[in-house]
Amino acid sequence: MQSPTTIRLDQDTLARLDEVAAATDSTRAAVIKEAVAQYLEYDAWFRAKVRQGLEAARAGQVVSHDEAKSRIRALGIHVD
Repeated sequence: MQSPTTIRLDQDTLARLDEVAAATDSTRAAVIKEAVAQYLEYDAWFRAKVRQGLEAARAGQVVSHDEAKSRIRALGIHVD
């Protein structure tokens, strides 16, 4: 079951939504629903990764600042 909700958006955002809707042969509502679904999926992924990182840190699975810089340099990235 779907329930309606109301949000207030500025004119620029509405225009951008309408551009996406027109470009994808869709509706403004469909674009908003897809954007919210993608955001919620990303947010769940991000929170899980943060939890994993915190658990790893609590378990002592960390590297020193110098080791992190060394690993970054090994990727060919200048650090300092």
